[in-house]
Amino acid sequence: MENEVRDINIKTVLQNEYILHLLRNGKEPVTVFSFCEELKIDENDFYSNFNSFKLLEASIWKLLFNQTIEAINQDEEFPTYTAQDKVLSFFYTIVEVFKQNRSFIVLKLGNLSCKDLRPKALSEFRPLFNEWIKDVISKGLETEEIATRPLITDKYNEVLWGQFLYILRVWINDESRDFQTTDAAIEKTSALLFELMKKGPLDLMIDFVKFAYQNKAY
Repeated sequence: MENEVRDINIKTVLQNEYILHLLRNGKEPVTVFSFCEELKIDENDFYSNFNSFKLLEASIWKLLFNQTIEAINQDEEFPTYTAQDKVLSFFYTIVEVFKQNRSFIVLKLGNLSCKDLRPKALSEFRPLFNEWIKDVISKGLETEEIATRPLITDKYNEVLWGQFLYILRVWINDESRDFQTTDAAIEKTSALLFELMKKGPLDLMIDFVKFAYQNKAY
C-alpha cells in the first residue's frame, strides 16, 4: 500500500512538474535524465510511471477528462438528464476544469485551426470523449430525443466532437468577463445541434420522398 501511494505521489509530481517545465521553457525537457535530475528523483521513478514524455502528456489530458467526468457524476440527478443537458453539463464543467490549467492548454492548443479536427495534442483525449459521448447519444436515441437517420446517426459523435473543438477555440480566445462568450457558445451550439438531431422537417421530407417513390408518384 505504501508503495502504491508513493507511485501515485510521484506520478502527480511528474505531471505537475512537466506542466511547469513547459510553461517556463515553452518546450518539453531535452531528456528524461535532465528532467529527473532537475527534480532530484531517480530516473527509474519516471520509467515506472511513463515510457516517454508523450505518454506523460497523454496522462495529463486523461486526468483533465476524468476530473470532468467525476465532477458531473457527483450530481445524483445526472443520469436522468436529457442528452442535451448532459452535453451542456459536460461542456460547462470541462471549461471550469480547463480554467485551472489555462496556460498549459493555451500553450498546447493556442494555434488550433478550425480545419484541424484531430489535433495531435488531443490524440489521447479524443477516444475518451468519443466513448463518453457515444453513450450519451445511445441513450438519446433510446428515448427518441435524438432521431435515427440512415448514414447520419453514426456521425453524431463526430458532430459533437466538432462542437467541442469550436468551444475550445472560443474559450482560448475569450477575453470577455468570466468567459461569458464561451458560455454563450456552449448554449447556442448545443441548442442548434440538438434541434437538428431531433425529428423535424428533414425527417418529414425524407418520409415524403420515400412515400412518393414507393407509390410511384414520380
